[in-house]
Amino acid sequence: MASWIEITVDDLYDYLVSSQVDILRKRILAPGQEDPLGDIIKDVTARVRAEISGNQRNVLSANKLEVPQNLKSAACYLILECAQTRIPALRLTGDQIRLADDAREYLRRIAQGEVPVEVPDQAAPPTFNANRGVSVATSRRRIATGNSLRGF
Repeated sequence: MASWIEITVDDLYDYLVSSQVDILRKRILAPGQEDPLGDIIKDVTARVRAEISGNQRNVLSANKLEVPQNLKSAACYLILECAQTRIPALRLTGDQIRLADDAREYLRRIAQGEVPVEVPDQAAPPTFNANRGVSVATSRRRIATGNSLRGF
């Protein structure tokens, strides 16, 4: 099994009743609008990856549509929460709200370095981060004198 995966619409059926997923995909579409879940999945995936990259020790997958396998459920709960806003009459249950809140807290802990993230099979090349550069340490002020210049 791959350590990082792409979340698909089919994955959402594992976390919500199929009729609810179908409503989120097909109801209240503008003329010519396609299934909005694909874009919502991409947006939430980008957010999850941003949280992961918040800790400089974490390595991202080269595939920008992948998240760690162990974050699949967290990503799905966040996707469902975002998708639900399209149809306000379709309310999330208390458990679904709690699970989305738990997902956000888990991502916060990852960004803080409290929870490690799996290394992807295909790692993205490292990027320059100004925060990883050389730091300047302060030192005491040195005064040049005749003795110090002679090496005493």
